[in-house]
Amino acid sequence: MRNELTRRRFLATATAAGVGSMLPAWCIAAEKSARLSICNPLLRTPLSLIIDDSCPVINKAYYWIKQRHDWRLQHRPDSPPSGWEKHYDKLSLMPNTIPASFAEQWGEWCGEQGIKGKFSMIPFPAGIGRIDQGFPGFPPRALKEWLRVTKEIIWKNFDLTPEMLTHTRVVDLNTWQLTEEWEQSEWVDPPVELLTDYIATAMQLLKNVGITCEGVTSPGAFGKRKEAAYARAVLDAALHVNNNTRPFYFLWLKHDELPDVPIWHADIDKGVAVASIVSCAGDWFGATGYDVAKPDLFITKDLQSGRLPAVLAQERPCVLVGHWPCFYVNDLVGFKVLKQVKQRLDAYDPDRTKTLWMKNSEIGHYWMARELSELSVKEDASGKTCTIQVKTKFPTNNFTLTIRDWPARHVLVYGVDLRQVKTRRDFRSGVFLVEGKDTFIAFNLAMDGATLIVGR
Repeated sequence: MRNELTRRRFLATATAAGVGSMLPAWCIAAEKSARLSICNPLLRTPLSLIIDDSCPVINKAYYWIKQRHDWRLQHRPDSPPSGWEKHYDKLSLMPNTIPASFAEQWGEWCGEQGIKGKFSMIPFPAGIGRIDQGFPGFPPRALKEWLRVTKEIIWKNFDLTPEMLTHTRVVDLNTWQLTEEWEQSEWVDPPVELLTDYIATAMQLLKNVGITCEGVTSPGAFGKRKEAAYARAVLDAALHVNNNTRPFYFLWLKHDELPDVPIWHADIDKGVAVASIVSCAGDWFGATGYDVAKPDLFITKDLQSGRLPAVLAQERPCVLVGHWPCFYVNDLVGFKVLKQVKQRLDAYDPDRTKTLWMKNSEIGHYWMARELSELSVKEDASGKTCTIQVKTKFPTNNFTLTIRDWPARHVLVYGVDLRQVKTRRDFRSGVFLVEGKDTFIAFNLAMDGATLIVGR
């Protein structure tokens, strides 16, 4: 799979460099005639917001800090606190629960703002209780209301994923007791033979309450040293539990390099693959509520600096990460930062022609189609019409093609005439746009590919 993706990226580079002799026949035809390429969706750079450590009722940060403190005193009493445990002295300031009423307020605001992304639903948070069985010490109505808000409001704009089972200690699946290992520590190098069952169990608990998850989130470094096996386990679990042929996982957060969307274990003929969603910006929303909370680290007031403008300038998927507790804890510190960042992003892209908010799954599906589809072009004898074939088993919305040096007068996709628009602001799925001599076409790509007829 790595070799296939490397080959495709090499072909794209070779085409740009004019190395036609090294390309396959279909790519040479495209280069000589229409110079065809796949663009970012709707010519916009994907934006996405990942929310980690979110779960119904429970404030996971509160229990993580408490459990880690107790574990360290038992197993490593001479070691200093690390990670979130450094906030142990603030436990009295942290609620152990986050109400569904706040989740509803947050979810409705994100919907109004057009924000999309991924929202974790830890199915057995901190081992306190299973999402399908209830949480001892908390009223059943609290979980019921949380599930209503999650499914009716948050799910509209955010993929829902397990963040494995507890996001604290590993669960013995035979006894449902917590072990002394931690999902994000010892299971950075997990036992491969248990991975699929462990991930499938997390997915199944969500399915038991009516949530068919689109992918998974790694709790911390879970699986990081065995990514190939981890990616395979995610795919196998998704196929087994939800018959999901194109899941994603979130594992990597990269502050200092350009992100990509690696595709693993693809079966091109069957339309099966798993995407790795890579974040480019860390949690500067405040994490526990008492960590760094600074909008300038994302994007400054003058819109010139911060991590986001640098990534957006390179037109790479721009995925932000925030941890759920901070949006509520410490006087909603993370929510306030999010509102500032969104205002600045709106100012950065006032006419909505540069960026496009997408769910993680939508980014994964688009990059699968981009990497794993085959394009071919054939001109008629007159040189006035060309037929484009997109061969794929990876459907996606807003699939966008560019034909260089081919100013189109009419475009048919699936036998339907597309309407021409004049500006990028009006460019959306089901239309085409001509700028100079170049034509841009956007449409929803079907499972069995597409045929386009383009006349000039």
